[in-house]
Amino acid sequence: MSGAAEKGLRMTVRTVRVRTRRTFAIARGAADVFERVVLEVSAGGHSGLGEAAPTRYYGQDAPSVAAALREAEVPDPWDIEGALALNERLPPSGLSALDAALHDLAARRLGVPVYRLLGLGRPEPESAYTLPIADLETTVAEAERLRGFPVLKVKVGGPGDLETVRAVAGVSRAALWVDANEAFSPEEAPEAAAELRAMGVRMIEQPVPASAGPGALRRVKEAADPVPVIADESALTASDVPPLAGCVSGVNVKLAKCGGIRRALRMLHAARAHGMLAMLGCMVETSLGIAAAAHISGLFDLVDLDGAALLADDPFRGPRFDRGRIRLPEGPGLGVEGR
Repeated sequence: MSGAAEKGLRMTVRTVRVRTRRTFAIARGAADVFERVVLEVSAGGHSGLGEAAPTRYYGQDAPSVAAALREAEVPDPWDIEGALALNERLPPSGLSALDAALHDLAARRLGVPVYRLLGLGRPEPESAYTLPIADLETTVAEAERLRGFPVLKVKVGGPGDLETVRAVAGVSRAALWVDANEAFSPEEAPEAAAELRAMGVRMIEQPVPASAGPGALRRVKEAADPVPVIADESALTASDVPPLAGCVSGVNVKLAKCGGIRRALRMLHAARAHGMLAMLGCMVETSLGIAAAAHISGLFDLVDLDGAALLADDPFRGPRFDRGRIRLPEGPGLGVEGR
């Protein structure tokens, strides 16, 4: 690695493949195998880890992100802001891996958890658990299996899936969120939102394509009122937040989408400055990626960090998903170890 001024600083990059317990289907596709990139930064006898969770929707894949991370420069691992600024050319998921690894390394060298490094209290958030798109019987059976979970997020891909949401509402006492991943057209979305509101749904996420613009989201927000409408694909970084003010109730902040902890906090502050809700979300990630988000989760109104709980073969030990409650491990840094 070039630019490593601290004596003995080493950076290594590897990829891992993980599988979900069941096919993870959303409005724009389905998969059960995901490739993730792990970055390790070592200095001063300690190592920090970070995960990149690239997605083709945002023009990223594991090989290109891994190649970019191998060219990263870190003159001073203590200077996290400086290192992130120097490497802004990285794809956002790669920048998120670097951000997490540097926070993990610094906190481990100081002997404190990352949330303490950031001046925060220990979080124990309540997270949603996602039900991917499937036939009605499968989804209802899964909802019944998850009795006692506080929040279920139901993925939908079109008007026909609203009957599935209705059926889940009939068998579950959980608060129901619905995530359309842009599935509804601007014309049909307001009617769908009103129908979801009548079912008792507590939140609607990204009902229309981001390309439809803030005005389309505003019309859905008006139809859904008082149910909050949250922007996801329409809000990638902090600069996307101000144009959405008044058009959505809040934004979904994802580390892999915006570039890590520091940039997630920028999005959070932008949302607060405009009187908006802030949701903390994730991709399908290992416990390493989830841990980085979990350490700042206490700052958010809504939390959806179930990515690792969906896996059949998580290669890391980290936060424990306890019937919807995320419990961080003891120990310094992110608290994550390999299995």
